[in-house]
Amino acid sequence: MTADITKRERQFAVSGDWALGADSLQWILYRRRSRAKGGWDAVSFVGSTREVLVRCMGEKGCPDGDSARLLDGLPPTFDQWRKTRQSPLPPARQKAAR
Repeated sequence: MTADITKRERQFAVSGDWALGADSLQWILYRRRSRAKGGWDAVSFVGSTREVLVRCMGEKGCPDGDSARLLDGLPPTFDQWRKTRQSPLPPARQKAAR
């Protein structure tokens, strides 16, 4: 599956030919297509735990060093990570009384 990064899907960590991104439902593991062609292919989608993401990285051939850099600082679950990324809505503006 190929993926273009949109406003809803964002890469937040890149290491070598591998990147980690997310949308509102899951972490997304990307592999660079090629340096000549550019772009990224989404190769795994994980909405559960860091442990499952680690397994997927290994299955897809992500080198240990790249995997460690991409995983650095991630909490145990996607839901925990998502909570740290959601910004509160700005306060509603009230119309001035006339």
